[in-house]
Amino acid sequence: MPKGVMVSHKNLLHNERLIASAFGHTSKTIGVGWLPLFHDMGLIGHVLQPIYVGFPSVIMPPEAFIQKPLRWLQAISRYKATSSGGPNFAYELCASKIKPQERENLDLSCWDVAFNGAEPVRAITLEKFANTFADSGFKREAFYPCYGMAETTLFVSGGIKSQSPVIEAVDKLALLENSAVTINCQHPNAQLLVGCGHAWLSEKIVIVNPESLTECRDGEIGEIWVSSDSVAQGYWNRPEQTEETFKAYLADTQVGPFLRTGDLGFLLAGELFITGRLKDLIIVQGRNHYPQDIESTVEKSHLGLRQGCGAVFSVEIAGQERLVVVQEVERSYLRKLDSPEVIEQIIRSVAEEHQLDVYAVALLKTASIPKTSSGKIQRIACRTAFLAGTLDVIGDWSKIPSQKKDFIKLESDVNHLLEKLKTFSHLSESSEYKAIYEEIEQWLIAKFAELKETADENIDVRQNIGFDSLVAAELNNLFNTNWGVEIPIDNFIEGVSVNSLTAILTNKISENRWKFTEQIDQMNDEEVDALLSSILSK
Repeated sequence: MPKGVMVSHKNLLHNERLIASAFGHTSKTIGVGWLPLFHDMGLIGHVLQPIYVGFPSVIMPPEAFIQKPLRWLQAISRYKATSSGGPNFAYELCASKIKPQERENLDLSCWDVAFNGAEPVRAITLEKFANTFADSGFKREAFYPCYGMAETTLFVSGGIKSQSPVIEAVDKLALLENSAVTINCQHPNAQLLVGCGHAWLSEKIVIVNPESLTECRDGEIGEIWVSSDSVAQGYWNRPEQTEETFKAYLADTQVGPFLRTGDLGFLLAGELFITGRLKDLIIVQGRNHYPQDIESTVEKSHLGLRQGCGAVFSVEIAGQERLVVVQEVERSYLRKLDSPEVIEQIIRSVAEEHQLDVYAVALLKTASIPKTSSGKIQRIACRTAFLAGTLDVIGDWSKIPSQKKDFIKLESDVNHLLEKLKTFSHLSESSEYKAIYEEIEQWLIAKFAELKETADENIDVRQNIGFDSLVAAELNNLFNTNWGVEIPIDNFIEGVSVNSLTAILTNKISENRWKFTEQIDQMNDEEVDALLSSILSK
């Protein structure tokens, strides 16, 4: 059941005043809107704001835009609208779907405020839209990224009208550590973030550590808290959630009350930057990953994937957070879809860009992913549907098909292997070496094939398998500590083949077979599982 937000007359009038001041609306303004009127941006922005200020507003049904994005821009051109906007995906749709010949009759030179909010604003979308419609008279400085939510009636922050958006290049590795460090935009670690302006009138925006509840320094990522006369009265019939969300105080100074937005971001010289949702944050091996960044990587990995129609989230597998990707396929690719190829591209792109291991991928039928009425992806609903098996899947893959299969038989398998190796002791030295080598090789091939969901014959024993630096360090320690085998970390990073692993293990067992067996026998269940899963799950 959605939470009902209690908005007072005072909240409403204050927020309408904020919007009018920030957007520079006057009686000469002309608006065009297509968002649903039951959505806060549609109702408060496209209906009540024109009434409050006193300017005409042209309203079109959402279906008209979704069916044909060109209609939105045609309305702006026809009615000489000065103020119009929507979520980021609307600009992306226009830039991607409107054909060159359709742009010829558009005149967007009248458009002074192209507000962009309700979901993360992407720098690449702004650039794409501005370049696409430059010949139609669109001005780059018309872009107006902003931030808000129903709990603040609508509007929280925005920039200065007719000034180009503030875009900062930050180190994406530093973001993982909750810090925004500006770097040159050409740097390989650069990630572009679009600023969402600053507080207006008597508002106050602070960034707060969600654990200590103390204010963060400039450039430190934390939860966004807001104090404003636009902050609503609370949630309808939910007193406990109202107390927790709408009446927050800083732990050290007791300043408040603030609204806890649940959004993550940081401030740089007063400019607000949004990095994600606190509840959507994916934490893998102690590092923070923002779902929208991974989703952007996924949708760009293959031409057959729909932009703005994917979600990533984590699921807990054997006590660890694992990454899941669900992504819609373009309608034109449905009949010619090569699922294994697309999935392979997704996995490779995520690994290269984010150093993350994908646990599962589900390719979905066009227009089937859960979204809100305003077109935003519902990640929690996606996760629930994934776990329930109710997504409209047309192609999928998972590292381990069933969670129950999670290395259940590995302990008995390794014991069986070691017992079999002991039976070779009666052979001559050369025959014993050969027998041990062949047995270990076949065992490794079988395990790799099982975990990679393929046949034994598809495993190339000469092919190197690379690991990330964290796993490489773990393997180096495990081989050295448990088996007395010293393998440089760089070898694991660059790649280790079944052949090389087999040779190393065979040589060590041949040198001191019984010592090796005793060490394995002394390992507990968790150590055996950890060792084998680290080696074989990659």
